[in-house]
Amino acid sequence: MHRTQLTAQKAYDRITAEVAKYRNTLSSYLESLQKKNKNPAEGNLRVLKHKLGYQYYVVTEKGDTKGTYLRRKDLRRAKALAQRDYNNAAAAVIENQLTTIDSFLEAFHPEALDQAFASLHPGRRALVAPVRESDSDFVAAWQHTPYTGKPFEINAPEFYTGTGVRVRSKSEVIIADALSRAGIPYRYEYPTSVKGWGTLYPDFTCLRPSTRDEIIWEHFGLMGDSDYAENAIQKIAHYAASGYTIGKNFVATFESGNTPLSLKQVDSYIKSLLT
Repeated sequence: MHRTQLTAQKAYDRITAEVAKYRNTLSSYLESLQKKNKNPAEGNLRVLKHKLGYQYYVVTEKGDTKGTYLRRKDLRRAKALAQRDYNNAAAAVIENQLTTIDSFLEAFHPEALDQAFASLHPGRRALVAPVRESDSDFVAAWQHTPYTGKPFEINAPEFYTGTGVRVRSKSEVIIADALSRAGIPYRYEYPTSVKGWGTLYPDFTCLRPSTRDEIIWEHFGLMGDSDYAENAIQKIAHYAASGYTIGKNFVATFESGNTPLSLKQVDSYIKSLLT
């Protein structure tokens, strides 16, 4: 599938999933209200302000402008009438909301903006600045942004991803290949400014195509080493001070000698935070 269509579809899926969830909630409310109003109370309720309280009357005859006064012992009837009227009003609002949602879902096409530009004659496209860069162009430009990463030490072990990117460990190969399988663009060790630390080189700076958000991914692979673990904790704290929140725009994975990196966990993070 073309990248523009793919990311537009993801945006569509995200939005429609939330709208559908709310629609289901409204439908359950409506069903409940309809059940409650199967045997509605008879008459109409009339309410008057009286001193510090209220007086309630029930009107049952056509043309009756006052109604029959309901004493304290008859307040249950007043409550039933008030509840019936509220239920009817709420049901009408919900039915209107459901109609609006259905109309929205039918008319909502997030890919239309990109198509308005893509459908132009090539000669016209060359003259036009689109209001929004297409997803495919944005991703391509993002992936080809030039940068200088952290150099490898001489004689350092060589590990390569399935796409030929050199990384520093087998675990990073696992993460990189999982990102590639999921269609998630990434930059390896892209320099990032972090408060109180200076420049850091996160293992992966990932792009969530559906929202165009950048998410960093650090893998901490030697957590069994106390000095390494202390450094990792400090690094995470500095990332947090710079606005990188784990579970939002920061993924952190860990392993030690006894607990290797879990591919299942990697795929779970990609699915929940990057797609």
